[in-house]
Amino acid sequence: MKPTFSAHDATNPRASAWVSANAGAGKTHLLTDRVTRLLLDDVDPARILCLTYTKAAAAEMSSRLFDRLGAWALLADKDLRAHLAEIGAQQVDADILRRARRLFARALETPGGLKIQTIHSFCQHVLARFPVEAGIPARFTVLDERSAAELMQEARSAVLERAGTGAAGDARLADAVATLAARAGDGRFADILDLAIGDSERFRNVLDRHGNDEARLFAHLRQVLDVAPGADEDSIVAQFCAEMAEERAQWMPAAMRLNEGSTNDRKLAFELIAFNDPDKSASGYEHLLTAFLTQKGEPRKTLVTKKIAESDPELLGLLEDLQTRIVAVELQRKAAVTVTLTEALVSVARAVLEEYDRRKRARAALDYDDLTLFTLSLLEGKDAAAWVLYKLDGGIDHILVDEAQDTSPHQWRIIRKLAEDFFTGESTRDPARPRTLFAVGDEKQSIFSFQ
Repeated sequence: MKPTFSAHDATNPRASAWVSANAGAGKTHLLTDRVTRLLLDDVDPARILCLTYTKAAAAEMSSRLFDRLGAWALLADKDLRAHLAEIGAQQVDADILRRARRLFARALETPGGLKIQTIHSFCQHVLARFPVEAGIPARFTVLDERSAAELMQEARSAVLERAGTGAAGDARLADAVATLAARAGDGRFADILDLAIGDSERFRNVLDRHGNDEARLFAHLRQVLDVAPGADEDSIVAQFCAEMAEERAQWMPAAMRLNEGSTNDRKLAFELIAFNDPDKSASGYEHLLTAFLTQKGEPRKTLVTKKIAESDPELLGLLEDLQTRIVAVELQRKAAVTVTLTEALVSVARAVLEEYDRRKRARAALDYDDLTLFTLSLLEGKDAAAWVLYKLDGGIDHILVDEAQDTSPHQWRIIRKLAEDFFTGESTRDPARPRTLFAVGDEKQSIFSFQ
């Protein structure tokens, strides 16, 4: 049998835990109980860090906690005992009752207040303490989502205007914009670009993994998609059509034979003959697609009528081989299109983000992604990281994470750096007072999974 665990087990102030809780199951209530039991266990309020997903969630949890502690200060012994038992407190003696009644005042008197905040607020606090070590302006400002979106729009407009004027040195950017515009209408172009720059953290990660070098990224992309260096849609199609022209002696007799068959056979013959018409060379490949593929781009299941298939199996085999080759060429062509459009999108998106970063620097401003990235760089760096972690770690004994399913990989790396000494070395010297990590979430509600 699998062991069963209760809410009281999850809120045990001396046990680390990861709790999966469905929507509406009372995650905020569980977090409030956990913090309350930590305070009852005589944990210094200043050494508790509770990270929530939104400012609203932080405010809600803080409100619930102070409402509870304020009420406890005035409850009769009997009622207070019942409340303490409800959250899982054990051995409720007179000392625990006195401690519970003093928690409200103790929390209020905590320098800086209880640390119930979003991960971004925490990062802002860290960077404000160590701006020199983080390499940022000492008096930086933080852009809210609206201000960041407006600044990003300004950056995008500036880059597109620059590409449109064809200024010296921007020919490559102009070509990239033209490539995207030719493939998509104005609305679709805007949507694609918004999608790329909207998740700037992931986009920058991809570039970083290739040394921030577009050429290396593009070479890797071509290798993955099996597109030769320098190959594009036009060259792939042209090469195949040239090969077909050289093999004319093989398939033209087949076209003549089909022209003697049924209506459907003659349609196939027409497309084959039209492909060979020099006056229609520009659209010749389209004739082959019409002949051998459906409108959805899938191979036609029936190429010739049953009569021809039975009377001339060699002809059928020739056509099936040709269909297989066309399917393979289409895969190559689509891969080349993907490469071309991705290369163009990366070039434009990178230019927009660089312009956006330039405008942020001019204002000494950071956005929410910057808060996370600069904090992570600070904690994982080689120079001041040990000192920063020492100063921070010395003031945190318990970390609680709300909506853990939506905590991003970079944010988890920050939490990991903060907690990595919780379970090793001298941090484990007092088993009776362990440092803990607690997380609660619902993977079925993950925004990242939806994306």
